[in-house]
Amino acid sequence: MITMLLAHQALASSHREAPAIALDPAADITDFYAFVNPNDSSKVVFIMNVIPLEPPGSGPNFHRFDDNVRYNIKCDNEGDGLEDVTLQFKFTTTYAYPGEFLYNLGDIADPANLNHQQTYTVKTIRDGAITTILGGNRPGRVAPANVGTASDPNGGYDPESTSMGSITADYTSSNRAGRFFAGPRQESFFVDLENTFDLLNLGGPNPNVNTLLGYNVHSIAVEVPADSLTRDGQAPNVDNAVVACWSTTERRARRFLPGDGTEVGTGGWVQVARLGMPLVNEVAIPVGDKDLFNASQPSGDGQFLSYVTDPILPIYMELILGVTNPVSFDAGLGIGGREDLVLAFLTGHPALGTMPANYALGGAIPGEVGKTFGAFEALRINLTTATGFPNGRNPADDVTDVALSAMGGLLIDGTTVSDGVDSTGLTFPTDFPFLGDPWAGNAHPSNFHSN
Repeated sequence: MITMLLAHQALASSHREAPAIALDPAADITDFYAFVNPNDSSKVVFIMNVIPLEPPGSGPNFHRFDDNVRYNIKCDNEGDGLEDVTLQFKFTTTYAYPGEFLYNLGDIADPANLNHQQTYTVKTIRDGAITTILGGNRPGRVAPANVGTASDPNGGYDPESTSMGSITADYTSSNRAGRFFAGPRQESFFVDLENTFDLLNLGGPNPNVNTLLGYNVHSIAVEVPADSLTRDGQAPNVDNAVVACWSTTERRARRFLPGDGTEVGTGGWVQVARLGMPLVNEVAIPVGDKDLFNASQPSGDGQFLSYVTDPILPIYMELILGVTNPVSFDAGLGIGGREDLVLAFLTGHPALGTMPANYALGGAIPGEVGKTFGAFEALRINLTTATGFPNGRNPADDVTDVALSAMGGLLIDGTTVSDGVDSTGLTFPTDFPFLGDPWAGNAHPSNFHSN
């Protein structure tokens, strides 16, 4: 393998990637993961992270999911850019001790000490049929913030434990079982954010440092049976194994402030953020269309096609970094321009097993009347294989290196374009929910970096 080292890179995951969502962190999707559980190939894990760049010690009101936002994980198992399966999360915040100002009144390992508490409901929507999985008298419980060492005197902070109520092991009342988690986790994306957006200051101070190390995010993780995602409800096989997935957040169309400190949302639900493949809205979509992309549906992605077939980033990679801009790449799609990027990001790639067998762009979808296979942005996953970006995305995958290699036309040939930043310092558990426990409130991000 040849490694072409970039001192820094012009990429980041979806942190503050569009003007409007940068002002709405609770609805800002930072990362989206979809992968076959390495411990049980019959299960698929999704992780949706929101709220970028959380300083761990952000009290007295620590970061939380927004009660006025719907958080969605969506999958298309046909190939037309329309969701067939949706997992929908909605949160509710209460205060056990409203006369107090502290987040907790004792050891956070004891739920009775938590003042700020959140619960959540989960619904599945499959071809329009809605089923409530968690809710009513049995909601999920959000794991608490890792407030600090004084709030965890015995070292008992264990947000994944069922005793804290943060994992629910009963997925449905049928034979399908799964798990849910919601709460703070380590920020698992790694990038030199500071130098990258300082005019691509490749020779800046402290180069090749993961400047996100030490920050937290809020994660929604779910483990579901693989056959709950396939279009025929059967175990994944050559005919049904590829699904295209993405995450969205929604708010009510109108925000009403009655003047008593509360907020009321009215009108229908409107999509405000969207993330499937990492990095697309950051570096493929120009600033004038970033908010439009966040509000759009995958089935309408034809309007953004030219940003993929004639991308901006390879121009900078050639001018500044010396990585040759391929300009065009004929993959036999009949579109022109960078057809290799269309395969990587919009249709699935035959060489990676992420394009459904016997499908052709613009052609009929086998077994589906009146539906055609389209090009749209989503994270595709082949449920019959071990996953690794861009066949799904695992938490520890270095998606920046893969995306840079793809932009240089090198995705398939084995050459790696690297940004020089790795996951050193991060924790990736080998079991659910697969992201490390959040940094404690007194672990300031600056402590992770030398000056």
